[in-house]
Amino acid sequence: MASQIEKARIVSYAALFVICTTVVLGGGGDSSSFTAVSQSVPSTGGAAIQIMMDSSAACEGYVVCISHDGSVATLNSIDLNGTAAETAGAEFQVTNEYANGGSLGVVMDFNPPFDGADIPAGTSHVANFNYSCNNAVFYFIGDAVPATESTALAFEDDNVNNPPLQNMTVSGGLSVYPTTNDGSCGCEPVGVLPEDTELWMETEFDGSEGNYAYHGQTGSLCFYYSDEDDNIQGMTMTVCYDCDLTIGTEWDWHGSIVEQIGVEYLAVQVDDSDTDGDGCELVVAILLDALPPFDGQTLPQTTDLNEGRLLIGCLDVTVDDTAECDQDQEINWCNNINGNGNVNLYNNVVINLQSIQNYARNDTTVYVVPEEIFQRGDCNSDDKVDLADAATMLANQFNGDPIDCSDACDANDDGQLNMADPVYLLNWLFKFGPEPTAPGPFNDGPDPTDDSLPVCDSDDTMCP
Repeated sequence: MASQIEKARIVSYAALFVICTTVVLGGGGDSSSFTAVSQSVPSTGGAAIQIMMDSSAACEGYVVCISHDGSVATLNSIDLNGTAAETAGAEFQVTNEYANGGSLGVVMDFNPPFDGADIPAGTSHVANFNYSCNNAVFYFIGDAVPATESTALAFEDDNVNNPPLQNMTVSGGLSVYPTTNDGSCGCEPVGVLPEDTELWMETEFDGSEGNYAYHGQTGSLCFYYSDEDDNIQGMTMTVCYDCDLTIGTEWDWHGSIVEQIGVEYLAVQVDDSDTDGDGCELVVAILLDALPPFDGQTLPQTTDLNEGRLLIGCLDVTVDDTAECDQDQEINWCNNINGNGNVNLYNNVVINLQSIQNYARNDTTVYVVPEEIFQRGDCNSDDKVDLADAATMLANQFNGDPIDCSDACDANDDGQLNMADPVYLLNWLFKFGPEPTAPGPFNDGPDPTDDSLPVCDSDDTMCP
């Protein structure tokens, strides 16, 4: 035997779906409409979407069926709170909530003595469809605001229910099929003030700060932090970088404050493969107090520091020969990467045992510049070394004739241009003297010796 609730459900549907022998608008031409009142709310919350009804005649009952995008929002409930139906004393209601929609059926006069309760003609608030946003989206106040995620709220038949339901109102005991005005529910990004924690990555080459480097050059990728009012207990740093760079795996503290305080856990993962489908990735995890006796060491606050920040540590970074010249090779903070493992990790700092992800992070780049190459002894820049080069050296030193590459004319590689260079070259050419040093007289290459001679001004570089 069907339960009382099931009986009531069947009776209510029967009352709502009066089948007339002739298709008519209830009450001899009555009309109605439904409108979903759009809302846009913070993506951390939800919206009570009001359903409005406009009816030319008193309404004895109604069915509202609305679909939504279940990936954007969840329909949590449907109610009559604050509605005209509640005020008029609706005696029966039934709701269905689905992943992608929901329906509401209302009978105004369902119980004895059947005294004709109804909603008067006119515009009335008849239902609340209550949604919550599925995806909380945050952004730092001051940054560009991400787009609002939105779902359409469309009046569509409920074909999941048995029997299927249609949007309708009942007036004068007859079905009225309303015109409908769809709405929407928007889930807005939430602006947050970032923690005053800030992290930087910077590259250094040749011992001086700067991101200019040539093929094969190795420098340092260094990490810095600042935080004026918190004590950082640890951090995860997750980085995506251009695969035309090679990042080393040996962490160098460089005498940083982190080394001075003492780190009890350090992990470095470098995924340097550009063929595994997820690009090149770096993961660094640092925890200061990871071992007994758990003394609680933390990074110091950076208040009143002249430099405003402190060094964490560095890794080697090398420019591969495949890197394009005159282009930035990017090194960016990124989230949800797995390094060499299977766990997706993200940037965070640990403060008071809490994981903090909302803080400023500064990316960096390496700008690849052409490195001049030359043949040692090719003073006239004709790509061969012979007697004409000794003559060019003498003409430059005594007549001031121009040359393109001072290092090429420095035959003995002593960092100076003088009479010794043509003598050295002539001895090699004709008297079995020592060959000019690297890169040598036969092949182009960079100068392996630091000196104060001007950089070559020629068309020969390591760039294609």
